[in-house]
Formats: sequence, structure tokens, C-alpha cells
Amino acid sequence: MKRAYLGIDVSKGYADFTMIDEQKNVLEEDFQLDDTQGGHRKLLEILHGLKEKHQITQIYAALESTGGYENNWLTLLKEVDDLDIHVARLNPYGIKHDIQAKMQRTITDSVSARHIAEYILRYPDKVNYQEDAYNLFDSLKSQYNYITTLVKQKTQLLNQLEKHIYSVFPELLAYCKDDIPNWVVYLLSEFPTAAEVREASKEQISRVNYISENKARKIKNKAEKSVSRINDQVIQNLVKHIASDIILRAESIGKLKKQLEKQAGKDKLVRLLCSFQGIGAYSAVGILIEIEDISRFPSSKKISSYFGLHPIYKKSGDGTICVGMSKKGSAEIRGILYMVARSAIVYNPHIKQLYERHKSRGLKTGQVIGILMHKILRIIYGMLKNNTPYDPGYDLASQEKSISQNKNQNYDKKRLRYSDWDEDAPISKRQAKKRKEQNTAPNSSDKRT
Repeated sequence: MKRAYLGIDVSKGYADFTMIDEQKNVLEEDFQLDDTQGGHRKLLEILHGLKEKHQITQIYAALESTGGYENNWLTLLKEVDDLDIHVARLNPYGIKHDIQAKMQRTITDSVSARHIAEYILRYPDKVNYQEDAYNLFDSLKSQYNYITTLVKQKTQLLNQLEKHIYSVFPELLAYCKDDIPNWVVYLLSEFPTAAEVREASKEQISRVNYISENKARKIKNKAEKSVSRINDQVIQNLVKHIASDIILRAESIGKLKKQLEKQAGKDKLVRLLCSFQGIGAYSAVGILIEIEDISRFPSSKKISSYFGLHPIYKKSGDGTICVGMSKKGSAEIRGILYMVARSAIVYNPHIKQLYERHKSRGLKTGQVIGILMHKILRIIYGMLKNNTPYDPGYDLASQEKSISQNKNQNYDKKRLRYSDWDEDAPISKRQAKKRKEQNTAPNSSDKRT
């Protein structure tokens, strides 16, 4: 059985290809094809010719995830039946660091294609050739990403509006300490300055969305006492336009979210994640898009590390320096898990109990939420790995089991395996204290045998 490895470096509108054998010999020098029907036909023609020429029985191909430019090539190779070809989508992070480890200085598209081919040859355990579950969410991902773009645009417009509020009606900022409420945006879309509000009647103000008669009276009073005297037509039009844009984006976001939740609600994995109080359909889609295929991660530690939720620390000699959350990998899923954790604190009794327990130890709110994000991701991993709905009882039983296993492990297994501590060793005060604690640990003498 002769295998060949095809590395594909994808660019916008074209791709570079390099094929090597199991001894890293180049079977076909770098060639470039356009992402067109003619380019696709030519690729299949070249692969059939190489298979016959070199008596290849299996072809392993891989390309990096490039935000969608790779989809056409990926789909083409997956649909080929007569080449016995296995194709995988790779995380660019692994390829990048593999190239850095080789100290490769000059990087071109052809060099990248060669590195991709060598990567899948050297690290077969890092490559997933299974059916790409990620494709099941391709359409949902496009909609999800568009919603994310609209949310970012809305946030930018809100920041712009806040700057102008200070000039046109600064007294409204008392209501905007955490965020700009909807009624302020709707008010400014109708009456963009304090002068406009002064000229309006209370009945006109109360007809604005989210504003009651009582609130209209307070707004009117604040406008009468406002320090702003701006009544410039250009500023009025600008503020009104920004507020109207925010409203339009908010309406679009709401409609698209409802559509996405309706479509995603049919998927069994989305329904599975929604069994956790705190995860909605929208968040579930975002999480599944980021995870792609749970089989990529052999353990909960691996997935936590992959998304940068694991704590990082430096341990050397006597000391351990805790740095905090790693924050490596995708920031998107950390943002989703942050909102899930905030929601779970309110609606999930188990998570709420964990929150209160950590807070009672003196940790800050941000620190506790970080811990809960890590915890929730591990719960999600267990749900997807075992294909079982959320069960807080299972998690509590796992905690008790872990506590009982670690109760008597306050000792250095690697050291006591061969030698006891020497009292004459010139150690530091901190190390002496550590050894004393380990010596007095329950059943510590049993561990030395």
C-alpha cells in the first residue's frame, strides 16, 4: 500500500498544491490552480495521473481553515469516489508553529503547501479525516457570523452616540452608566438634542417607545435644566442618523436571532446543549461552530487548553507563580461562555451554588466567572462526548470522587518513589515547610513503599 500526502495552501480564488510520499520525496512539484470549474477538473486529472504513475493506493490531503476560501476545494475532494482520498481541514495555529520550529525564514504559498503535506505525514494523530461535522453548521455559521458583525457595528455606533450625548443632552448620561438603554436611543432618534426635547410636549415624548408618561415628565424637567444649548442642524441630523442606525441594526439582530434559533432548534446537538440552564439556541450554535467535532479532543483538559480557559502558572524550585487564564485560542467561544456563565449564575442552581462558594472564599467576581467558564466548558465536553443531557447530580458525584481520590495525595510521588528527604539538605524555608506538610499527610508513609 503506497500512500501520498497532498498539501494545499488556499488563497482567495486559487490554491497551491504539493504532493509527497512517505519518505518526504516530492512526487509532484508545486503547482497552482484557480478555484474555478476548469481548475477543479484539472486537479482531478492531475491526481488521477499521479495515482497511476506512482501506483498510489491512498491519498491524504489537508488544507488550512481560511475563513471559507477552502470550502470549494474541500467539498470537491470529499465528493471524489475513485481516488480513495481522505481530506482534512487543519487549524492554522499548528502549521504556523511547526514552521517556526523548523526555523523556516522565507514563507511562500508553495513552501506552505509543502509544510502542510509534511505536517499530516509527521502528525497523523493530530489530523481528523472523519466526516466534517463542521459542514452541518456551514449555513448557520454564515448567519451567526453576520449577526456577530451586526452586534459589533451596533456597539461601535453606541460608543459614537455616547460621545455626542455629552454635548447634546449630558443629563441623559446618568441613565447610561452601564449601557445606553433602548429608550434613550429611541428618544434621540426623535428628539436629538435637549433643545428639541424642551420644545416637545410631554405627550409627544411619552409616545416614544419604552417611555412612560412619568418618565416623559422627568425627561422634560431635565431638558429644562440642561446645560446644553446646542441646537445645530448638522449635529441634530448626525445624532438622529446614528440613533436610527442603532435601531435598525437591533431590529435586524433580533429577527436573525429568531430565525437562527428556529433553524438550530431542530438539531439534536443544539437541543442537547440547551438542556443546560444558561445555554440558549443562539449560544449553542456558537459553541458548536467553535468546537466543530468533539472527537478532536481526547479529554476535557485538552479542550480547555485549546480555547485558552485553563489556568497558567510557572512552577520552578520552591515557588509557584499563578498567572491566570491562558486566553489562547479563539476569543469567540470565551465571549460566549462568559455570557453563559452570567446567565447560569441566575438560572442554574448548581452553578449559582458554585458561584456563591467561590465568592465566600474572597475571590473577585471576574475571577469566579473565569472559574465558572472553565467549569461550564468541561460540562459541555461531557455532554457532547457522552451524548447525554445536563445532569448536575453527575457533576456533583464526580466532584466527590475527585475529592476522595486527592484527599491523601499531599506528597511528592516522584521524589518519594526512590528516596526519602534528607534533613541535612540545604533547602529553603519554603521547601522545608512543604516537606513538613507532606510528611504529616495521612498515609504518607504508605506512599513511600
